[in-house]
Amino acid sequence: MRRTAPRNIFRLNADVNRAGRYEFRLEARYAETGWCLRVFFVASTPERLVTRLQSALRYLQRQEEELWLWGSNASDRSLLFDELMRGAGVELDRRREFPRGGVVIQARPGEAFRPLQLAEVKRKLLARLAPRPRVASTRRLAIRSSA
Repeated sequence: MRRTAPRNIFRLNADVNRAGRYEFRLEARYAETGWCLRVFFVASTPERLVTRLQSALRYLQRQEEELWLWGSNASDRSLLFDELMRGAGVELDRRREFPRGGVVIQARPGEAFRPLQLAEVKRKLLARLAPRPRVASTRRLAIRSSA
């Protein structure tokens, strides 16, 4: 029986908030430690969102051990951990629930994402953020005659 290597799982979700800006949420589940980290950021355009997403993903992959060291202990979170997160351009997401239907991307611990994976994530996120075409009503208005 073939055994698969443990993988870090990153769940991604982007939505438009009430102010018309793009809110991006990311949940990282690290396989080696079993630790889950939720972060978010807000971007003004979809292009800016994709740029910040790439840098945030790279940072979360490279700094996995350091983030786990400071973030696993709840008493340390308020000291240095928030500054580490701001250095990456993201903030700690304290919300418990994560939206369903997000995009999922996986990688082995210590391994960078392949360009094809990132291109697929970009395509899916931009498709979700694209404005929906307005469909004209097919219902015909009844003409009232006044006799």
